[in-house]
Amino acid sequence: MTITTAGTPAADIEYHYDLGNDFYALWLDETLAYTAAKWDGIPRDEPDATALPRAQRAKLDHHLDLVGAEPDGGLRLLDVGCGWGAMLEHAVRGRRAAEATGLTISRAQHAHLEARGLPGVRARLESWEDHRPERPYDAVVAMGSFEHFATAEMDRAERLGVYARYFEQCHGWLRPGGRMSLQTIAYDGAADGGGPLGAFVGSDIFPGARLPRLSEIAAAADPYFSPTVLHASAEDYVRTLASWSARLLRARTEAERLVGEEGFRRYRRYLRGSEVTFLRGAATLYRIGFRRRDEPLRLPV
Repeated sequence: MTITTAGTPAADIEYHYDLGNDFYALWLDETLAYTAAKWDGIPRDEPDATALPRAQRAKLDHHLDLVGAEPDGGLRLLDVGCGWGAMLEHAVRGRRAAEATGLTISRAQHAHLEARGLPGVRARLESWEDHRPERPYDAVVAMGSFEHFATAEMDRAERLGVYARYFEQCHGWLRPGGRMSLQTIAYDGAADGGGPLGAFVGSDIFPGARLPRLSEIAAAADPYFSPTVLHASAEDYVRTLASWSARLLRARTEAERLVGEEGFRRYRRYLRGSEVTFLRGAATLYRIGFRRRDEPLRLPV
């Protein structure tokens, strides 16, 4: 099966995410959520074994709040870039979604979800460009996938074109009055991903990926969605990355067995380097809520 995408190629996604489910399970928490957690109200001295899962579930609940997912409301949810299914499981088990569909282009993640067979959950090995739902969704969430929609080779106009197509697709997927939420890393104090760390991440961790800027997200979404909430929190990623890095270090022996000594060192460098990126303000984390416009706006060029 050939997976088509304008952004990070499927082979590059698999290079990262298909490194091994067992490897990621060593240092992610029990939810297998692989995006920044939401740490509001969680004490810094709380043991990591409970703090990280609580923070991750708080993040999931926050996004469900943004899309108006009420308990037992019969919501049909789409998760674009669903990972190992943290949102899908949380939404359905908590009765905040009656049906939850997840899109991924990672074969390892798709196989993991298929093997679990969660009631009310459907996993599709498919890019967002190719997704054609049988009927409209009530809500769309995307956490950590938007970063892969454009590539480093694209100029600003090309990136804006891809981002606009994504929001146009979401508009078409949603019923009138539908909601959407987006969580993404974005450049803030840096113009792009240049420098030694950016080169390392671009070659050894996330080949070809290109982060957006807030201005690009806003311009691409404006014809199709009205923003309802915008929250920036680099600190949430700093604390999440520090937790992941410490967990990986504690699991060093098993990690080296699974991915080798070089693989362990590569991921430790990636996690610690990314933590510094957020600490110095080069990048930040956005969580944005949107409401679907009834009709797309015809904006002047």
